[in-house]
Amino acid sequence: MKTNQRMDILYDEIHEENLDDPKALPQKLLALLNAGFSEEEQCLFLSALKKGTPVKRLDFPNRTGYECFVNHVHIENYLENGGLPPFELLGRGIALARELKARLSQLHGGKHFRIIVAFDGSSCTVRFHTVRPDEEWVDKDGKAAKEAIAVFETQELEP
Repeated sequence: MKTNQRMDILYDEIHEENLDDPKALPQKLLALLNAGFSEEEQCLFLSALKKGTPVKRLDFPNRTGYECFVNHVHIENYLENGGLPPFELLGRGIALARELKARLSQLHGGKHFRIIVAFDGSSCTVRFHTVRPDEEWVDKDGKAAKEAIAVFETQELEP
């Protein structure tokens, strides 16, 4: 996992309190993952998210943008009993990213995926895309972002 400076500050506390444990994912997020993946136009999507979107590949400049738009999860929309304190919200986002990485690696191990967690202090999003030459959603380590960013890779990058 690569993080920017903002995430570095937050992550230590989240990890110490075990808030990033995938075993603590809310049922709605587990249901999203358990619905599986679907492929369309050389893109991979969370099936439940793809069903609910009217956009098409041609609506985007590239496949990476298409995947990131569809595979965009606002953690706060999947919580039971309303909201969570900010650290716990971010912890659930990181937990989702860890579980997503594990499932993508297991089911699609031959492909390289990037999972991006972004946290602005009150909202946490997780999105993923297939890593393709000459297509980026965010710089590989999130240094240019204004939010706290963590970037997970399903395959190790060459140094």
